[in-house]
Amino acid sequence: MKRAIFVALGWLTAAIALYASLLALELYWNLYDWQPRTDWKAFGLILTTLFILAGMRFLSKAARDRFSQLVSLVACLALLALAVYVFPQEPLTHGVFARTGPSPLWYRASRLLVMALPGVFWSLDLLHRQRALKSR
Repeated sequence: MKRAIFVALGWLTAAIALYASLLALELYWNLYDWQPRTDWKAFGLILTTLFILAGMRFLSKAARDRFSQLVSLVACLALLALAVYVFPQEPLTHGVFARTGPSPLWYRASRLLVMALPGVFWSLDLLHRQRALKSR
């Protein structure tokens, strides 16, 4: 049971870290207006996101019991729901926080894909486990 709790906490921590790294990149590139910067800070945030995704891939293999699978499924669904929620274009406004244009589709689609990948990892590992049980 201790292992299941640690795996579940790992999933929750990884989901929060993934969201935090994407939020930091969003604030860095897209707070007031779309202004991507290609510097070390942006590279570090993207690299951090990729490392978190790699960790989630390993966590998907580690979630074998029902408790950790349920917690990881809830984390994946929460990330997916959040990704769908932030996918539409930002509204063009006037005043202090005026936007001249929304962020490009490739950026929003990439963010959606990155936040959907943990659910893909979870699903693929579940299918792999089910096939392994059927072959026995």
